[in-house]
Amino acid sequence: MKRTILSMRQIKHQFGGYLALHGVDFNLLEGEIHALVGDHRSGKTTFGKIIAGVEKKQSGYMYFQGREIPQQNIKQAQKLGIGMVCQRQNMVMSLNAVDNIYSGYRKSFFITAADRRKMDSESRKILDRFDTGIPLHTPLYKLNETQQLIVNICSVLIRHPKVLIIDEIAANMPPEQLELVFSVLRELKAEGTSLIYITSNFSEIFKIADRVTVFKDGFRKGTEVVTALDPARLIEIAFNPQEDRSDPPGLRGFLDAYQESIINDLPIGEVLVNEELEVVFSNVQACTILGVEPPRDTSEPLDELFYFLSEDQRTHLSEAVTKGTAVEVGGVQHNDSIIKLTAGPIYSKKKQIIGANIFIEDVSFDYQTREYLMKARKAANTAELAAGVAHEIKNPLAIIQNYVELLKMSALSQDDMGSLQSIEKELYRITEIIGNLLSFSKVRQAPFQPVSITKILDEVLLLLGHKLSLKQIKIEKRYDDDPILTADENKLKQLFMNLIMNAIEAVLEEGIIQVHLIRRTKEGLIDIRITDNGYGISEDVSDKIFSPFFTTKMARTNIGLGLSICQTIVESHAGVMKFSSVPGEHTTFSITLPITGSDQGLA
Repeated sequence: MKRTILSMRQIKHQFGGYLALHGVDFNLLEGEIHALVGDHRSGKTTFGKIIAGVEKKQSGYMYFQGREIPQQNIKQAQKLGIGMVCQRQNMVMSLNAVDNIYSGYRKSFFITAADRRKMDSESRKILDRFDTGIPLHTPLYKLNETQQLIVNICSVLIRHPKVLIIDEIAANMPPEQLELVFSVLRELKAEGTSLIYITSNFSEIFKIADRVTVFKDGFRKGTEVVTALDPARLIEIAFNPQEDRSDPPGLRGFLDAYQESIINDLPIGEVLVNEELEVVFSNVQACTILGVEPPRDTSEPLDELFYFLSEDQRTHLSEAVTKGTAVEVGGVQHNDSIIKLTAGPIYSKKKQIIGANIFIEDVSFDYQTREYLMKARKAANTAELAAGVAHEIKNPLAIIQNYVELLKMSALSQDDMGSLQSIEKELYRITEIIGNLLSFSKVRQAPFQPVSITKILDEVLLLLGHKLSLKQIKIEKRYDDDPILTADENKLKQLFMNLIMNAIEAVLEEGIIQVHLIRRTKEGLIDIRITDNGYGISEDVSDKIFSPFFTTKMARTNIGLGLSICQTIVESHAGVMKFSSVPGEHTTFSITLPITGSDQGLA
């Protein structure tokens, strides 16, 4: 596993009365390109500036290479090895490329001819990585905007930063030059540099990033590996479907606020519909999927563009505008493809519906369903295989344990006896894991029987030990009692497995998960609370999280059944499941179960 080079915890930042960042957590790994994505005013650029010392950290904690950094400015950040290429270039236009690259990096004010030759040589070497042929001694005001931006990037690279932050560079760069920049960034990653790539353009992260963190309204909404992303879900989570300006009004203001170029570069189709159910804009991907010629920015009726839908399907799709509801129309045959349409309302600042966003995906091969079914089949096969392997291991393990017992009876030195005890301890741990695997793979045991909740929780934590250790998550357990109740052991294991897995996905590396068991003796109840310090659940989706197929996660293999299944399991045990969350700080799931059986212990 890659080591964490930079860790940010509970970062809050305020401009006047505007809270730009609400307790954001973030981890950057060595040798990765980590994208920060979100719409305008999401907080991503402010966050990057705090890391680079451009903005002072007002609240929270910053750790660099394991050491806490209380506060820093730009000079201190550069000394640590952190550099940032900002949107607004900090260069002197009357100076040439070499003087700008070495601005603030010279060892002394006076330089010799040998120093000048070395500066020229190093500048040429770093500029040539971008294959632009930029002249060394021409004043910057005579260069074009792209060349000036390359010089700006080189002025940061000359310091050989360990962490490089790139903020919104694509808007001022032609596509072919941007690809060259991406190539250089990949080379820097291979050399061990860690990069933070800040962008509002969703398509860029699929080209350059290893992981992505989504910012929205100053909150971290999630962090995911790019190869696992569902583009539609990413856009839904990161994108604010709301008009951002009052002048010009309506969808034109919406398009101006979010830039047509960004919408056009989305990896999935998007169509904008106004209040009169007229299509006012279709991006390139939408035109490709629907088989129409771009550009599609004329006001044509919704029914004409989606003529292949049935009347009921078109009516349902229009409900995003007429009723302000999120709708989905799936499994539609069109031009030898099967497409899925997802629509949601767009609101003005006054919370009035001004239109709808319609996302279009070609799901002919339905990768999500295939991958989920393959995963389910693989899980079933793995469980069966695990049971077989566990049985096979049990016999030689018992023999090894017998030999350990015989060795303990021998005359051994203190050091040898200590080593033997360590071996015995690990053998016991392996035996426990194998026992848990065998227990978890049983499908024909009696559904309800006396079980120990603490034992179930400990077994689940043991089985998830590898995932916890991969992210270096700290588990804080507090069991106020060890109650026994009559329950379906495997279903409770599945319940706690799902909830703890959700917590693992919500927290960053070195996060904290708390497992707290409380006995309410007078009421004959127990409470199990699982708390994580992840990104939290926002109020606007809090009433949907137990709904089947609803998910706030960005991975395309997540179909949103986990919490729905958990609720069903809890209800089958006459229990209640609730949750509370403070976005950006923590989430707690509470399960209350009745103690209905013997509480005198297990036989």
